[in-house]
Amino acid sequence: MASSTTTEAALEQAAQLVESKQQADAKFPEISELLHASSSCEYEAGIPPDWQVVRKQRAVGLPDALFEQYDLLECRCFMGLFPEIGRAWITVDHRLFLWNYEDEEDFYTFEGQEQVIVSVGLVRPQRGVFVDDVKHVLVVATPLEVFLLGVGYRAGPRGGDVTLYATQISVAADGVAMTSIAGTADGRILMAGNDGALYELQYRAADGWLSRRARKVNLTAGVLSYFVPTFLSAATRGAVSAAVSVVVDDTRRLAYVLQQDAAIRLFWLGADGSAFEHVLTHRSVGAAAALLCPQFEGTGVELVSLHVIPIHESRSLALVAVTSGGARIYFSTVGRAQRLHSTVAAAAAASEKPAVFDVVHVRLAPGSPGARVHAAYCGGSTTLLARAAGEDHDAVVGIAPASAQILARAARQPRASLVELAAEARVEGRTWALAEIGGQTMRNDLATVDAVPQRRFAALTNAGVTVLEQQRPLDMLRALLSQPTVRDAELRAFVSTYGLDEACAMCYALLCADDTQPMRVDAAARRLLFEHGGIPRAAEAPAFATASGTEQSGGQVELSGRHNGLAMYLARVLQPVWTLPALAADGAQLRMALNTQLLASVQRRLQRLQRFVASDQRFVPDQLGNFAAAVAQTADSARCWQAEAASLAALYDLLVRAIEVASFADLLCELNLPAASATMPPDQRQQLADATFARLVCGTGRSLCRDLALALVHAQPVGSSALSDVLGARCAGMFSAADVALCRALEHLRAAAEADEDAAAATLARDALELLVGIAASLSIQQLRDACAAFEKLDRLSCVWTLALACATQSDPRDTALAFWGDGAPAGDEREALYRRRMDCYNVVLEMLDRRWPVDIRVLQQLPREDPLFQFALFDWLLARDQSSLLFRMHAPLVEQYLLIEPRTLEKGDMLWHFYVQSSQYYNAALVLQQLACASDLDLSLTKRIEYLSLAITNAKTSVGSASANAVPADELSLMVRETEDLLDVAQVQLVIQQQLEQQQNNEAARDLDRRIYTVTELYDRFAEPLRLWDAMLLIFKASNHDDAQMVEDVWQVLLRSVLDDQQSTGLLAVSSKVSQLGSRLYPSASAFPLTVVARILVDLSLERPAEYSRGLIFNTFVQAQVPHGAIFDALNKLYSQRASSSQGCSEFAALVAREVSLLAADWIDSQASSEQPRGLRDEKLVDSLPVMDVDTALSQYIINATLSNNQELKSALQHVQERLRQIF
Repeated sequence: MASSTTTEAALEQAAQLVESKQQADAKFPEISELLHASSSCEYEAGIPPDWQVVRKQRAVGLPDALFEQYDLLECRCFMGLFPEIGRAWITVDHRLFLWNYEDEEDFYTFEGQEQVIVSVGLVRPQRGVFVDDVKHVLVVATPLEVFLLGVGYRAGPRGGDVTLYATQISVAADGVAMTSIAGTADGRILMAGNDGALYELQYRAADGWLSRRARKVNLTAGVLSYFVPTFLSAATRGAVSAAVSVVVDDTRRLAYVLQQDAAIRLFWLGADGSAFEHVLTHRSVGAAAALLCPQFEGTGVELVSLHVIPIHESRSLALVAVTSGGARIYFSTVGRAQRLHSTVAAAAAASEKPAVFDVVHVRLAPGSPGARVHAAYCGGSTTLLARAAGEDHDAVVGIAPASAQILARAARQPRASLVELAAEARVEGRTWALAEIGGQTMRNDLATVDAVPQRRFAALTNAGVTVLEQQRPLDMLRALLSQPTVRDAELRAFVSTYGLDEACAMCYALLCADDTQPMRVDAAARRLLFEHGGIPRAAEAPAFATASGTEQSGGQVELSGRHNGLAMYLARVLQPVWTLPALAADGAQLRMALNTQLLASVQRRLQRLQRFVASDQRFVPDQLGNFAAAVAQTADSARCWQAEAASLAALYDLLVRAIEVASFADLLCELNLPAASATMPPDQRQQLADATFARLVCGTGRSLCRDLALALVHAQPVGSSALSDVLGARCAGMFSAADVALCRALEHLRAAAEADEDAAAATLARDALELLVGIAASLSIQQLRDACAAFEKLDRLSCVWTLALACATQSDPRDTALAFWGDGAPAGDEREALYRRRMDCYNVVLEMLDRRWPVDIRVLQQLPREDPLFQFALFDWLLARDQSSLLFRMHAPLVEQYLLIEPRTLEKGDMLWHFYVQSSQYYNAALVLQQLACASDLDLSLTKRIEYLSLAITNAKTSVGSASANAVPADELSLMVRETEDLLDVAQVQLVIQQQLEQQQNNEAARDLDRRIYTVTELYDRFAEPLRLWDAMLLIFKASNHDDAQMVEDVWQVLLRSVLDDQQSTGLLAVSSKVSQLGSRLYPSASAFPLTVVARILVDLSLERPAEYSRGLIFNTFVQAQVPHGAIFDALNKLYSQRASSSQGCSEFAALVAREVSLLAADWIDSQASSEQPRGLRDEKLVDSLPVMDVDTALSQYIINATLSNNQELKSALQHVQERLRQIF
């Protein structure tokens, strides 16, 4: 059949209608929104009345071998379900059986111990304890011990395979019978005991030095319980009600314990699940429920089981308890104000430690009071209650929300209330356990199609396992239509209950089902759809937008149920893939992201829907207009029918387009998608990876699919025409006339490459260029690249830049990109897209030149010069090629303008200051260099920044006296030089800090120092002071002229003593080396290098370590630091004067200082004596470089003190130096 000519706008409207239906399906209220009253009890029967909520699918009897084991029972028998591994567990005294109820005769027997088994649990293993094959841990409890078995499970048909592993992990039970076992998501094991306590079995991979591999911890006992003997604590167990069961809520990190007296204890497991804290105990559940619901008998209430409500099902309701009468009592751990007024606050509070534990709603059992409920299941809004219906069978009451009734009330009332369907199903035997074993949980069971698996439950009885399937409204309609005679009353009741739109949507689901429908059901569904599907009509209410109507020039039109049902069903079929990405990036390639089986399933349903719609003229797009005109009676009805025809046509085209996209995806799986996508530009690959299935169906997806299809053409060894035929047959709507021209041009280029004669090749290349220039505006960049690559292989270089520049100009015929560049390329401007498009076109030419480098200068001179934007792109290319001189020769008038425009880059900055130097604009060069050094947005090393600052100073000083200096005021130039020199000083300090950080292997902090030049304050506060970088502190003191003498002295003390105490250092020699190294950088800064202070420290250290001291060490240290002899003398003489008259210890100090002065003077004399200058000049230098008279006076004083202290050796040395000094002087 022919496709309609629906516009893209109509297609978008159809997609919006589909999405509105999907959103409506997703807005089904959660359970807490429906239970807003204090109590409720509203149930309805299905249609037909004998319809069941859960239907028996099959019954599997216990194997005869297990019955034989049951006959050997001596003490106790328990049983339950492990749906995680597809097994039922049964204990007979000390024997444990794991029965595969999918494979009736398959069961595993464990008889590895002799004690009666009282409880069994299946939990997740802790990480790092067991081998990878252990997916679960089986916890087996006896009155004497609790032990663990590893469970290996491999899923497969008929229940898969189970393997048990001995773990050698066990703990003593101390006579406590564990009544219930539960595990958390991270592997914690909680056990409820018949003594009323809650225990945790803690284990690890191996025994510790002082602890065992496993232990049992009583989580609910006080501290004193650890000091009470076991027999005494056993004697007091009767004071606490026995624990019946424990359940865990991993979504909220909570645990609940049900006690025999109907009390419920709530425990908080901590934010990370590793803690344990008793929060609250609800001891009066029955009384609290009776206050909320007068009809509830609260006295002596018996709670059968507790069931967690995960946070994704309800943000405020956390737990439901089922009573023996079948009532459900709902609990909340969220405060009333948060629960009623703020869903956001409720969601936040649900993940925190609860402060309340309240009964908030009572849901009474359906029907009149019956037999006692002895087993229950609650989950995913479905409830199953098992009660005795006879001596040999039970009745399982299935309860599920009545979705249609709830939605109908939500449409009429501000707040909908819960209405449920309830019906009984018979199971053979007495029910021990109920569990969900498969299927898909849906809050709104109306939003389903035939492919969604039904929820399946297992009822374990003493006779076997009965598998139950939950019935949905779709199943209800199927049952209704499958009756030999469809009762009109029941059909009207069904349509009235679920609405005409939903009933029609279900008809589409039945007519397009995977399985073959009975002809009776098919015929009845067609009759319901076409005879009772309604007609479009003018809306009586004022016009407003609705999901089931459309706005026309004559007013709002309410479309028929047949139309709305089609939109609903189409939305539900597409829902599994509609918002999912179709492709995913895999490195530099693409791969299919959609599940191919899921996509094939959706495609099959879409194709069946298309065939069904196409089989009736009332749906055929080509016949819609004629049919609408034929059935219309009035102008108003004609308008309504035309509106429905247009909407149906758009939906049909959306259906066809979705099938084509699915077919295209299927084709991608057949072809070499990874190899083809690897040739695509990264941005196209990213767009395809980001595109959802919906985006491929409408919007920009069409062009994305075309780009990918052309990439496939290039990647295939066959001709593109053959592949185009395949694409045209499967996806006829994906190729336009421009696509055909492109494919034909590519074929010409391939033929030209294979031509034997140059003339033929030239003709084919010319024809291809003509075709491509004609569609240049529609070419993508990748398509342009592919075509130009083909021209380049043919050595048709002029065709490359002709096509690329044509593509650029046709894409922007008004030169909008040039105006955008002239305005400074403002961010967020809508013109930027055109500018980027033109730049991409230019890059095609430049990349071709790259591949042919070195390029003949004549080729560069042939490049068109009419396009200024292309000229700047060419500048970028030449700059990247380090061809600045060539650039200046070719386009000198535009160079400065080009280098000054944004974005600023390091390469362009280097180019600019070199340009200024070549043109003798040294001041401008200095400014650029300073800006580069201080730029925090450029990736520069600190050494490079220092180099730029040095060059800036050099250029600034060079500009003095140059021609360009006349334009710069002298004071401005001087200020710029001082600022740059200050920056250089700080940068050099910063370099010292960086080197020290690198020595400490603090690479992250060292890298931070590359990012910019810091201030001295920042260097001190962020690096030097917190990291105790003493050298850097002193350099900072010098750079900042710091005047805190005590702080400076403290830094020197710490620094030199740390050097002295370093075990890897050479003692005083290392100290001397450190002072010389720093002094050469710090002198003559009195704030950072106080000579007297440093000299005193050196003397003190020398006295502390006389064995390491060598004569002249102190004065030589200062000489190596390039301190003048005179300054050294002043510092040492000042020290001597301060200490000469002190105690004996200070006399040693003075003697050492005096000896250093004498050696200093001798060294000074020797250095002057070795000079070859004339005598008169040498005498003048002696006087200027050393205060000779002061030295002579000081020596005289030292001699007197040495005489008084009877230090003959020192006295002789001093006298000898004094004599030499006087002789020379």
